[in-house]
Amino acid sequence: MQPSKEREASDGDPMDDLDDLLDDDLAGGGTESPGADATSETAVSRGDRGVDGDADGGGDGARIGMSGRWFSVKSFAVALAGVGLGVFAGGAIPLIGGTIGSVGGVFLAAFFLGLVFSSRRYVETGLAGAAAGAGTAVTSVLGVGFLPIGIDYLQQWGGSLLAVGGGVGLAVALLGYYFGRDLRAGLTGDVTG
Repeated sequence: MQPSKEREASDGDPMDDLDDLLDDDLAGGGTESPGADATSETAVSRGDRGVDGDADGGGDGARIGMSGRWFSVKSFAVALAGVGLGVFAGGAIPLIGGTIGSVGGVFLAAFFLGLVFSSRRYVETGLAGAAAGAGTAVTSVLGVGFLPIGIDYLQQWGGSLLAVGGGVGLAVALLGYYFGRDLRAGLTGDVTG
């Protein structure tokens, strides 16, 4: 019998059953030795991990929440603070600053977040980058020229400006986070030669 069928049905949510089946298959489950503690092994193999990748993960193993598997509010807050600091630092660089420096700051902040987070947090970092990109696009328009002209421009093109700025921020943050995770995997992986 498969380990997921041995577990009691949760609260009737079919997504929990599907999630358990997928996690069992991805973890190489399917056959267990008799007498093995299925609940503790399944909890670890299912990915009930906290922000730092701990197996205790906050208890309930929710997908979305303070320490969720799919979206973690704690990780999002850290990513938003890191990307915001990167945008500020990148925009403050003389001669480069402005939009280009802010985009570079998003990339570097996401890169460092990829080095720091032990679990995958692409959603949180991508959303933080999109928010930073959209915010940078709006503030760059309001900072140029006379304020009533900038407000009129935002009334006409604000939605498009937010979409382009958010899209660029999302892409740059995901790219930086990917390279940071790639470097982390290279640094922490086994050295074979």
